[in-house]
Amino acid sequence: MKDRRTAVLMIAPTVLVVGLIFIYPLILSFWTSLHYQVLSQPHLTRFIGLGNYHWLMREPRFWGALGRSLVFLAFTVTLSMGLGTLIAFLIDRYMGRWNWARALFLMPMVITPVVVGIQWRFLLNDQFGVASWFFEAIRLPIGGTWLSDPVGAMFWVIAVDLWYYTPYVILLAGAGLASIPTEVRDAAKVDGATPWQTIRYVLLPMLKAVLVVALLIRTIGGLRAFDTIMIITDGGPGRATEVANILAYRYGLQYFDMGKASAIGWVMMVVAVVLTVVYIRLISMGRK
Repeated sequence: MKDRRTAVLMIAPTVLVVGLIFIYPLILSFWTSLHYQVLSQPHLTRFIGLGNYHWLMREPRFWGALGRSLVFLAFTVTLSMGLGTLIAFLIDRYMGRWNWARALFLMPMVITPVVVGIQWRFLLNDQFGVASWFFEAIRLPIGGTWLSDPVGAMFWVIAVDLWYYTPYVILLAGAGLASIPTEVRDAAKVDGATPWQTIRYVLLPMLKAVLVVALLIRTIGGLRAFDTIMIITDGGPGRATEVANILAYRYGLQYFDMGKASAIGWVMMVVAVVLTVVYIRLISMGRK
């Protein structure tokens, strides 16, 4: 009993901090989503139950934003996982342990997303951006108003996300490859396995746990995408890059409708939880 009390006292500060900075705001945001609460009209605040969620189900703007969020998520997660794993295998095969190169892959990750958005917005500027100058210098007529075109704007916010987060996958996959004993590779070579067969049947299965962690983190990060998109395009042109988080920002901090903004946030959290459960189920099925 004495040891148990000591353990409870040791973890109590952590539990208190987690409760204050995570659990309490989570409960408060759900309670807010059940109310009509417009900050500019505090006297009209009232409990409406699932009214905000019912409004979301009938709001075309929300469905459009959710669709763009899922498109952004599908492209960024698929491409970053594929490219990151491929580059990690190439580096592991041709550059050995590549310890010196890890600092290079860490460079994008040490920059805050807001700064990343600002630098890419200047790079893609149609008047004085470096990208426009570069394509003009090499006589390629593809420069210009990328961020003014709906398809081009979505392409570039996806490209920036890949530039920023793919190194994270490279580092995780590279660390997983470095942890695989050389005896395993040597045994596969002795058994006559080709390099592709070694990757397909030996290395990839041993990297499953690492790649699943990277997949979960990238999925949650993709669903939380906000800052770089907000800085680069502000959700435009029109609503071409207005993802669900930007829509929640609009309702919460521009229209001051905290009830609808909280409801959007909770829907996105449910989507994240569902995807996480699906990943875990697929992993469990793969182990059987």
